[in-house]
Order: sequence, then C-alpha cells, then structure tokens
Amino acid sequence: MNTRFLEAFVWVARLNSFRAAAEKLYVSQATISSRIATLENEFECSLFDREHNTIKLTSKGILLLDKAERMLQAEQALQKAMHDDEEIITRVRIGVIEAIVHTWLEVFLTELNKTYPKLEFELTAEPTSHLHALFSKGALDVIIQTDPVLDDTVINTELESLKMEWVCHGKNQFANRDISLEELADSQIITFTRGSQPHLSALSIFEKQGLRPSQVHCVTSLAAISKLVKKKQGIATLPLTAISNELDNGHLALVNYPEKPDPLRLIASWQKLSDNDLNKIIVDLAISASKSHSQNQFPQ
Repeated sequence: MNTRFLEAFVWVARLNSFRAAAEKLYVSQATISSRIATLENEFECSLFDREHNTIKLTSKGILLLDKAERMLQAEQALQKAMHDDEEIITRVRIGVIEAIVHTWLEVFLTELNKTYPKLEFELTAEPTSHLHALFSKGALDVIIQTDPVLDDTVINTELESLKMEWVCHGKNQFANRDISLEELADSQIITFTRGSQPHLSALSIFEKQGLRPSQVHCVTSLAAISKLVKKKQGIATLPLTAISNELDNGHLALVNYPEKPDPLRLIASWQKLSDNDLNKIIVDLAISASKSHSQNQFPQ
C-alpha cells in the first residue's frame, strides 16, 4: 500500500476538502481524487459520503482514519531514524501576528536557519483570526498567535507573553505622567483588531469602572497604530519592546495609568500529524526566542 495515498486520505478527512488537501500536499486535486478512489477500490468500500457539496467520513472511513494516522506517524519515525537532521531539505509555512514581527521574529528565524540551513520557509503575518482561517484550510503548518486552536487534532503550546503599555505621542499632555481613568476615557483609544485580545483587554479596564472611552479605533497593523500615535491621533495599547526605539528617541512616550492592558498572550499551534517532529522543533525554537526576548528586553 502506498502511504502517499493514506496521507491524501488523512488530509481530506482533516480539512474536509479535496482542494485544501491538494494545496497542502502540493499536488493537483485530480491526484487527490485518484488516490482516494484507489483506496476505495482496494478496500472495496466508500470512505467518504459526498452529498450536497459536503464531505463526511463513512463508518469505514472513521475506522481507517485512526489506523492511517498511526501508519504515517510510524513512517515519519522511521524516516527520522534513517536520515541525519542536517540533510533535511523541505519547506515550512509559518504564520505569525505582527507583534512578533516587531519583537523577536529575527532571532527566531536566525536560530531556525542555524538548525536547518537547507530549510525553506514561507512567512505570513496576519491577525489571529486570519491565521486561524488559513490554518484550518491547511495553508499554514505552524501559527503563532493569541488564541489556541480548539481542535483535538491540533497541539497548542504557550509561549512567553508580550508586556503591553498605554502609549502616546512624545509631546502629548499625558506623556510620562500619571493620569486618571476618566482622562484616559476622554482620549481616543487605538487598539488592535475588534474582538482581539488587546481590544477586549482595553475595554474591560473601562467597563470595570462603569466607563466607556469616547472613541475606540481598531487597527489591524501594529505599524499603523504606532504611526497614528506619532501623528497625535490618540493613546494606544502596544507591546513595550515593539516600540523601544520610538520611546528612546522621544517620538512615543508611556502613559502612567496604574492598570496596564493584559500581556499579549502567544500560542503556537500545529497539526499532530504532518511533519510533527520538524514542527515541534520549530515551536521549541520559537519558545526559546520568546523567553530570551522576555528575559533580556523587559525592564524589571
């Protein structure tokens, strides 16, 4: 039995899509359909119900899925045992939120290149919700974002969080001074995507005191938030170390309200099945980079 056919079956089952499985495995959709048809002929049963443009495992398909995953994991273990890590030439698709781009991404990618000099990577920077959507379609192998992927086929690992601060223009009246929550509420607040962890954290600070900010602007890009603040557009919630240069040169300043926004939680997520050992090493490198960043750059 060709294990590539089992791999095609497993990814169609996981992604509920022949097209997504084809994109994941870098083959045509016709190739995926052919491999599934070959398996169904060999086992003399239908593995998927294909009704109303949906794909659902049959009872035989459910039975095969667990055994197929075990066979593929055994094959991966054998391949790992027979090949030296340094000979790996492959490609990995990594998705990160923009806060990582502005903090420890460079360190992470440097260590990744040292560990796997021949590894090619495709990097996508998007908000958490977009990364989850791409990951669910099989378009990304590892994502580092703010919320766990709630799926029993996915491994979620927590990384070091990023300290968040209230930030304003360097010459704002509130720069480097203590202010009240009422003064903060009277300002325009700039934060991340609506419904994101930083957005909800900022709102909760006001809600606990029965207040509501006069205006709340939600911006997808961290760089855009920083630019708006430097244009004196309001007070923002930003990761401290992402703006260290702007704080040093006086373009930005901290606002001293006692309750800070919650630290930006970071979660690495990857599928249990495909290239599990490689993905685990990638996540371990990310954990190391986030810890080093936290220890060396956060002021105590």
